[in-house]
Amino acid sequence: MFNLCIAELSEIIEGSVSLGAMPPLAGLFEPIGRVVVDVREIQNRDVLWTFESRSKQAYYQVEDAYARGAMGVVVGGRRMEPWAGKFCVNVSDPIGALHRLMRCIRADDGSWPAAVFGQDETMQEMLQAIWIRDLDTVRSIIARLDQRAISAA
Repeated sequence: MFNLCIAELSEIIEGSVSLGAMPPLAGLFEPIGRVVVDVREIQNRDVLWTFESRSKQAYYQVEDAYARGAMGVVVGGRRMEPWAGKFCVNVSDPIGALHRLMRCIRADDGSWPAAVFGQDETMQEMLQAIWIRDLDTVRSIIARLDQRAISAA
């Protein structure tokens, strides 16, 4: 089984880590769950990957993710205070950072370890769009995710 820890994730995506006031049990070496882009797909220990959006709903998505059991979040260009036992990784370019993660963990057969990314349709569509650098599709998916967040808030 392929598991990343907080330190490995942040190093691969060249992000800055913030730990909650009471950090995860193993600190930066705490293993993480899957990476997901849809807050509705969060399971315990998952990491919500957020993208810059036109709406200001990303803050609510982060809070919702923590409430649903997410271990952490990846955010772009803003400071988020993680909950106790959680973490936040800040990156300058969330799309580029996700592409970098995909490149680093890609297997020889062209696939990614199933345990790393969510298997839902939205996540798989996002991975495909980012991999081929189809920014129009990426923006469309981000807009759909924003709309879901707005209707949930």
